[in-house]
Amino acid sequence: MDTAIGQTLATRSQAMQTHQQLAKRLVRVDADVARLNDELGEIHQRIAIVNDERFALKTLDQKLPASDQVTTPAEGEAQERIDKTALKNVREQYLASQISAAHAFAATGADKIQAALQRIGDRLQGTPPPTSLPAFAVIEVITSALADVTGNDATRANRVLDVLSQHPLEHWPRVAEEMSKSVRTRSATNNSIQQDTLNLCRKLATVPRGMEMLQVLSSDGTAPIVAERAKPLRVFSNADEAQQKEPDGKVKAWLQTAKQVARSKLDGDEKSFDDVDHAAFNAVRNGYFSNAPGTPYAQHDQRLKKATMEWVMRAVAANTPEQATATAPAKSSLPRRLVPTLNKTPFAKSTLDRAYSVGESMGLQSPRKQVDQVISARISMLEETLKNAKGAPGLQLEISAAHAMLDHLKSLEKKGTHLSQVTLKNRDGKSMQSLLKARVQQQRLSQIWDKPDANGKRAVNVLHKAQHIELPPLYSELANSKLSVYEAINRVDEHLREILPPALQPAQSVEEVLDQDLNAAIKLLKTRHLSEKSDIVTFFKPFILESLLRDRLRLGGGGTLGVGLPSLPYSLISPIVSPIFSAEKSRSDEAFAQLFMPILGMEMSFGKARTEAAEVTIGVAAGSAVAEGVGIQAALTGRFTAQETQTSSTLMRFFRTRHKDDEMRGNMLTALDSMVRWDIIDPQKGQRYAGPLEAILARNPEVSVSQIDATSSTRNVAARVALRVPAVRFKDGASDASQTLTPEPSVYVEADRIKETRTETGGFISVVGAKGDTAQQRAGVTANLNFAPIASSATSVEKGANHGVQGQGLGLQLGMSRDLAWALEKNEISPFLIGDKQDADLDRHYSTPRDMQAEITANRDLWLMRCIETLEPDETGNKNTPDNRLRAAIHLDAFEATIKRLGKDSKYCQYNVNYSMKGRAGAEIDGYRGIQAVALQRGDVQAAEKAQQAIDYILLTKETWRPLMLIVRERARDSTVVGWRNLLRWQKLSNIDGQRTAAQFPPP
Repeated sequence: MDTAIGQTLATRSQAMQTHQQLAKRLVRVDADVARLNDELGEIHQRIAIVNDERFALKTLDQKLPASDQVTTPAEGEAQERIDKTALKNVREQYLASQISAAHAFAATGADKIQAALQRIGDRLQGTPPPTSLPAFAVIEVITSALADVTGNDATRANRVLDVLSQHPLEHWPRVAEEMSKSVRTRSATNNSIQQDTLNLCRKLATVPRGMEMLQVLSSDGTAPIVAERAKPLRVFSNADEAQQKEPDGKVKAWLQTAKQVARSKLDGDEKSFDDVDHAAFNAVRNGYFSNAPGTPYAQHDQRLKKATMEWVMRAVAANTPEQATATAPAKSSLPRRLVPTLNKTPFAKSTLDRAYSVGESMGLQSPRKQVDQVISARISMLEETLKNAKGAPGLQLEISAAHAMLDHLKSLEKKGTHLSQVTLKNRDGKSMQSLLKARVQQQRLSQIWDKPDANGKRAVNVLHKAQHIELPPLYSELANSKLSVYEAINRVDEHLREILPPALQPAQSVEEVLDQDLNAAIKLLKTRHLSEKSDIVTFFKPFILESLLRDRLRLGGGGTLGVGLPSLPYSLISPIVSPIFSAEKSRSDEAFAQLFMPILGMEMSFGKARTEAAEVTIGVAAGSAVAEGVGIQAALTGRFTAQETQTSSTLMRFFRTRHKDDEMRGNMLTALDSMVRWDIIDPQKGQRYAGPLEAILARNPEVSVSQIDATSSTRNVAARVALRVPAVRFKDGASDASQTLTPEPSVYVEADRIKETRTETGGFISVVGAKGDTAQQRAGVTANLNFAPIASSATSVEKGANHGVQGQGLGLQLGMSRDLAWALEKNEISPFLIGDKQDADLDRHYSTPRDMQAEITANRDLWLMRCIETLEPDETGNKNTPDNRLRAAIHLDAFEATIKRLGKDSKYCQYNVNYSMKGRAGAEIDGYRGIQAVALQRGDVQAAEKAQQAIDYILLTKETWRPLMLIVRERARDSTVVGWRNLLRWQKLSNIDGQRTAAQFPPP
């Protein structure tokens, strides 16, 4: 026993010595790492100084005559090579020290894993490397993940790395499936190693760009992983991990189908799956690991159903007469209809009409514009037919009646009426008959003039009895048919085919090939409101197919409820002066649908926005009576407003690829059709779709579906000077009640500060942590006409009477406003993920071209190089050719001329300077994101915060960004509010926002 104790004590002493040695080595390694970090920082500073010097030399070199130029470029290139070599050496030293330390396994023997880590390090420094991630981050993530999986056991970790290096990544999904099904007895050691390996695969699959790291560990680790392999591997690992934790058997089965599809893609077999199985695969790809009720997947599905069913039914019910048919949708209960924040829909009749107008005013395509163009073409074709049939015997009245109808329609069109929305009524028949009568009379006069008597005299001055002229039966019928103009023209066209000789019959119309789409649009425009959910596709289709970069159309409908203290004179300062004070608290709810095409890709969103607002107005009014019942008043007021808007919506997005915009538009149209007609569309194979989201995911493999949560905080300060000249009071005579009529011109200035945040959850492509800060100022004039049918004394009845100038009444107001000056500056950063790769946009927005021109002047070479990137290469693949440099300069000069013209002609443009993140910076950030993710998994908050600080530092570095695009956008907005706002606030609102690209560089 004593011998055993002695041996144990000796072993313990030896272990303590080893521990002390390792601790000393760790201190030395930490010191070496700190020294290397200092050297790395010095080299970065040196590079920055050299870059500045090189830029200055280049500037001076350009100013020197050709004969005096020195050979600094070669020296600069040599210095750059020296810098790169030094930086490479520092990185290699840091990586070597990191591998030798292996902090996560220091307590259990880091030397046991060093050989495997060195093998990984050698791969990471290959030419080219298998991943663009920084090597130090890959080593840090792998060692930390291995430590978590193996319990900091270096021996187990080494075995896992050895096993991984023996197989390609496709091997492990098969092992995972076999282990989940197999009941055979395995050796405990072998089972443990495989389980550790699978656990590492699952863990790294949740880390940014984890599949790239796993690829480095595999037998194929010298080559980068391709997207066609990475995508199904990640889906399988994510579904496998979710399946391990999922208690619901139905969800487990759903995840199993996603795994089967992923394995099929990895194996490259031709196995056929049901449509819903592909939907499960695409759902997991988008980050949805359960389709159970209450999950984000189910919430998206419910929201899309609401958009295509409830919103449409509300729009239809609002236009349904009280004596409706049995099949018409029932109106909501009266109490619900009386609450403006309920029963919301963005598809109301008035909202659609305003959407047409806003879109068309900016040049956007719309169903109304489309049908208007077709009707104009049909009118021209019919006129040509009537011209050719002018001499047809016995058909002059019919031809004249057709001419009269076309003349009537053209007169409506000339007045600005949209023929696509016209239905023929009695007044149209009267106008047609009047035009027919004038045409026939003109024809008779022409005949008399053309046929003189025997003496050569013409009876044009002879009084003739007026001839009674009736419209032919067809046209009388059309006048009372309530047919659309297109339908009426079709009827006339068919009638002429029946009565005209074959040689004079109308030609076949070219738009008959568009029958299905055209008929749907005609039906929508005839009713002027949605009749069924497929009308959503009919409405958006022209906008989608003709959409260009940065085009946007947003439809919103809802209401506002609030309570306030109306403007009252609490204490009269003097007989002619009184204070103004009012306060209000309100809440607005809005349902919206939006189509947008930012740089990232085309997207559609459906959701709701809630705005909480508070407003206080203070000021003073002064005035006196100048005659009986007539007063002059002036008011100076200041308004302070604060509002917070929370937006929640479901977004469908397709990534934008250069030269593939038409394909992207077609994909969006298919996705919208899938969303709307999910219960009608037959799947290619298998069971029917359970909801709109499943149909979208099954029929659109490239779609990204995400949840948007956005917050906008607005602070507004406004000042207003108003003059009420004259304020007229009509006294009832029998009581103190009176009526007032007041013209009120005013001048206002206001300033806004808007802070915005936006993040998306789920989705293969998603914006994460976007932030914007906007400062905006306006100045303008308003003209209001105020009328109060019941009011207290707002002005003195008798001249010189001691009455205040304030009062209360049942006020009605008609007004208009116009901005005279507008200034805007907005700074915005939008980090986003494409798959699990970091990217970002940095935007600056201005209201004048001055700042954009300053940007071009300061960085002209960079913008020219950006344009050259988009041009076609020569036969050797080189884009930076003299011809392309000349083309880029021409494009930039033309763009500068355009923005100067827009600055003079348009007062509502936004000038957007867009910078994009460089790929190298994105890889650096992804490395830190991986370190952060693993740190959070093990609960190391301090390490996660340090990683975030490094990410923030990279984002703030100028070298992170490169010029991408200069964009000038025109915006239009139509906001209609109807209701009551005095003491209580009860209002219905309808909002339309439109946006169109006026110019961009590089050109599309």
